[in-house]
Amino acid sequence: MAVRARVLAFACAAGLVLLLVAGCAAQNPAEGAAVLGEVQFLDSFSFDRKLSASLGAGQPRVDVVFPAVITLNGIPERMDKWLSKVEKFGGKVEIQAEPEPDRGILTEIFSLFVKMYEVAEEKLIYGPAANYNVLITYKRSTGIVSRLSFLRKPVAAPTVK
Repeated sequence: MAVRARVLAFACAAGLVLLLVAGCAAQNPAEGAAVLGEVQFLDSFSFDRKLSASLGAGQPRVDVVFPAVITLNGIPERMDKWLSKVEKFGGKVEIQAEPEPDRGILTEIFSLFVKMYEVAEEKLIYGPAANYNVLITYKRSTGIVSRLSFLRKPVAAPTVK
């Protein structure tokens, strides 16, 4: 009988722990952030929240613009994490050169290297990237990235059997 009481007490304790864990489930940190068609890059969690909310709203296109010059070989870690998630979820990351005028362009090279801190709710914040592909547009002569666009993947039509 004592064994039965212990098993019953253990089962009750386990049930209580499960209820507490379910009640403390993580909320999406992007909840309540503005939905934008163009998100300005900033190496902060605020950028992640805005981009996640915008992608999560299912918009057909969300552009990321950069206030400082970045190059193809100098994409910030925070942005690279988004690109990695797009690929991880089966999307494509492509690069495309912008058409350039015939006249010469002065070369501007600025180095932008930033550290990113760990994102607490990674699955929730990067989850909307599963529905997008990415197109990176850059200037051929300098390698400077001019625009990075998240393009919603086409939704497959249901098959009729």
